[in-house]
Amino acid sequence: MSNMELRIGKLIAEEWRSIIKDRRLFLLLFFIPVMYTVLFGSIYMHHKVTDMATVVIDEDQSPLSRQILQAFEESETFEIRKEYHSEEEVKQALESGEAKVGLIIPSGFEAKLKHGETLPLLTLIDGSNMMISNSATKGANEVITTFSMGYSQKKLQLQQGLQDDQVMNTLSPIPFRYRIMYNPTFNYSDFMLYGLVGAILQQVLFLGIALTITREKDGGTWSRFEAWKKNPWRIAYAKTAPYFLINVFNTAIALVIALYAFGAPMAGSLLVGFAIVLCFTYAVCGIGYLVSLFSGNQLGATQTAMLIAVPSFMLSGFTWPFEAMPRALQIVGHLLPLTYFLDGIRNVFVKANDFAVIRHDCLALLLTGTLTYFIAMLLTRFVVFSSKKTADTPAPASLLSGQNLTM
Repeated sequence: MSNMELRIGKLIAEEWRSIIKDRRLFLLLFFIPVMYTVLFGSIYMHHKVTDMATVVIDEDQSPLSRQILQAFEESETFEIRKEYHSEEEVKQALESGEAKVGLIIPSGFEAKLKHGETLPLLTLIDGSNMMISNSATKGANEVITTFSMGYSQKKLQLQQGLQDDQVMNTLSPIPFRYRIMYNPTFNYSDFMLYGLVGAILQQVLFLGIALTITREKDGGTWSRFEAWKKNPWRIAYAKTAPYFLINVFNTAIALVIALYAFGAPMAGSLLVGFAIVLCFTYAVCGIGYLVSLFSGNQLGATQTAMLIAVPSFMLSGFTWPFEAMPRALQIVGHLLPLTYFLDGIRNVFVKANDFAVIRHDCLALLLTGTLTYFIAMLLTRFVVFSSKKTADTPAPASLLSGQNLTM
C-alpha cells in the first residue's frame, strides 16, 4: 500500500512540474478563465443598453413636441442624432444601421391633444437585435409615461386647480404606439440563429486551417516548402484553398438548413449574401494561416485559434450592442472578422438590404485577409526558412527534386 501511495504521489508531483514548465498550458489553466471572466463581465458592465442612435420627425413643431424631444434627449437610453422630414427616411436610417430608433411626432399633435382627440406618437424600432428592441420599447414607454404624467399634472393644476391626489385620479396619458421592424413577433430564433451559425462556421474554419502548417511541422515535412521560399503565395494558396472551398460549402449547407428546416428569415438577395460569405472566409483563412505559421505545433495552433474564436461571438455586437460596451472592447470587437460577417448577414437576410449597405463589411474583411496573408508571406520569405533549425532539417530527396512542389 505504501509503495502504491508513493507512486501516486510521485506521478502527481511530476504532473505539477509538467504544468509549471509548460508555459502555454499554465496560462491556459490559470490565466484564461480569469481573463474571459473579466472580458465577458466588462461587456455587460453598463448593465443596460444606453445611447441608442435615434432619429426623429417633428411634424408638429409645437412647444409640446419640442419638450417631448428634449425628454428623449435627456434619457440615457436614447441619443438623438438627426432630424428627418419623412417616414421613409427614418425607415432607411433603420435599414442601413444609421439609427436604431425612430420617433415620429405627427402634425397637429398638441392641438388635438388639447381637444381630447387621440393622435399617438409613433416609435419605429430596429427589431433585428432583440436587446435593442426590448430596451428601446421599455425606454420609450418610460419617457412617454413620465413626461405624460408631468405634463398632465401641470395642465390640470393650472386649469382646474386640482391637488396632487386629485390629479393622479384624472391623468390622461399621452397616446403612444410603437412598431417593431424586421422581427415584429420577437422571434428569438430569427434573432439568434444566424449568429450561432456564423460562430460555429468560424470556429470550424479556424480549427482546420490553423493546423495546416503545424501538421507539416509535426510530420517533419515543412522544410520541403523552402523550394517555394521566393514565391510564398504558392504555399499560402496550396495550404488554404481547400479550407476556403470547404467553408463556402459548409456555409451554403448551413444556410439552407436554417432557411428550410428552421424558418430563418431570408429577405435579401442570395447573391449579395454570398459576397459577404466569400469575404468572411477569405479573412478567417488569412488569420488562421498566420496563426499556423507562427505556432510550433498543432496543439499550440489549436489553442491560439480558440483564444480568438471563443470571445468573437460575444464581442461581435450581434447580441449585446457596441453602444453598451466599454470603448476598449468596441475596438477589439471591430478587429474580429465575425463582427463584420454577422452585421452583413443580418443586413442582407433580415433587413433585405443591398450590397451598398454591406460594402464596408466586405471591405473590412478583405483588408483583414489581405493584411494577414501579406504578413504571413513576408515572414515566409524573410524569416521562417532562415532559421537554423529549418536549414538543418533534411528534406526527402523526392521533395527536394521539386517533383511534389510543382504548380
